[in-house]
Amino acid sequence: MSKRFISINGNDFTAMVLAGADNLRRNVERVNGLNVFPVPDGDTGTNMNLTLTAGCEELKKKPSSHIGKAADALSKGLLMGARGNSGVILSQLFRGFAKHVHDLESVNVQQFAAALQQGVETAYKAVVKPVEGTILTVSKEAAKHAVQYRRGGDHLDFMQEVLTKAKEALARTPEQLAVLKQVGVVDAGGQGLVCVYEGFVAALSGGDCEVTDDYATMDTTIGEVSLVPGMNLAKEVHAHMPAQAHLATEDIEFGYCTEFMLTIAPGKVKGLTFDEGRFRDQLSKLGDSLLVVADEELVKVHIHAEYPGEVMNQAMNYGALSRIKIENMRDQHSHILEDMAEGYEAPESFAAPTLAVQAPSKAYGFVAVALGDGITDILSSVGVDVVLSGGQTMNPSTEDIVKAVNSIDAQTIYVLPNNSNIILAAQQATELVEGKTLIVIPSKSIPQGLAAILPSKRRPMPRRIRKP
Repeated sequence: MSKRFISINGNDFTAMVLAGADNLRRNVERVNGLNVFPVPDGDTGTNMNLTLTAGCEELKKKPSSHIGKAADALSKGLLMGARGNSGVILSQLFRGFAKHVHDLESVNVQQFAAALQQGVETAYKAVVKPVEGTILTVSKEAAKHAVQYRRGGDHLDFMQEVLTKAKEALARTPEQLAVLKQVGVVDAGGQGLVCVYEGFVAALSGGDCEVTDDYATMDTTIGEVSLVPGMNLAKEVHAHMPAQAHLATEDIEFGYCTEFMLTIAPGKVKGLTFDEGRFRDQLSKLGDSLLVVADEELVKVHIHAEYPGEVMNQAMNYGALSRIKIENMRDQHSHILEDMAEGYEAPESFAAPTLAVQAPSKAYGFVAVALGDGITDILSSVGVDVVLSGGQTMNPSTEDIVKAVNSIDAQTIYVLPNNSNIILAAQQATELVEGKTLIVIPSKSIPQGLAAILPSKRRPMPRRIRKP
């Protein structure tokens, strides 16, 4: 017989969150497979998992039986570790929750419900253009029924009711968002939230999560779909494909998922002060899926943009950037299609899918200088072929740059020094490279280097050719 919870303290809340995180972790690939909105990049589960993991790490560092303090620790960890659209929204759901329980040592059912509702309100405020049929809708409908709950004071019964309503809301998401109905899936972020709530119920009941696929997919017999040019499979195999396979890479309008933290520095630009509303308006012109979360000193930004350098240039007027993450979503979607084509086993009645072979060489290549694994990963993700380790106190030699240039199978190589101390060595390398054109872009910082390599309205970048 399960324990009755008339009130929940910080220890109980921590157990619920850890169980929710564990259940989400075990269902990452399942959630990733549903991800088609706002772009079909297949990483919603991964982003939510990394976000919640960061929150759990902070929660473990600052354990407390005071639910207000425990929720504050979780909220801080989530905000700093938030990744992707759904990850940022998840962080805001618990940020609002934490604000409501801030001064409370324990909460009853009514207080927990009110905290869920404040979380929903906080999340909706963070999203510049909220879209229904997403994690926002699932959280809203679950919180609405939580506030109306009148069946008693036991938290297990209450949370089971919240989970049921969340699943019902999730099942309706395809009727609210056309792309979900087109592909035949429910919202990935909403499914991720349901996984978290399943963990909450498991923690309260003292058992394991009982996960079913009742709400994971709809009837998927919707006719022929095209995976890549020249590849068509009939509707009978539709259900065996990842959801992203039914959408085209070229339909992604804004190609770079861009995230960073902005530390506000008053007076950085004379006469310019930070105003959250104005800042939102400025960034909203540069992309979509914009989320801005601000307090007195820090601003968390998430946006899908075609020119991430312009977004960061706008933000740098107000302070310093950190925790920069830029991901090429077109690349992510292409990889999903390629991996699926390579590993897919077609039924006997269908021919095996094939991809056209393209030449392995390319017209352009890039060498950049950076210090640290994080910046190296960012530069690699946006197309830099070789990243040399270096910076203000550790400069690569001209020979290092020449070797890097010669290792790239391209006719023209751009070099991004990203530091004023390295520009001269890079320019000297132009005299030593034979058979290739070496062009030095005199970038003096990482943001300048990123702005140079990412596509801009002034200089269209060549499309990189990938082997099948």
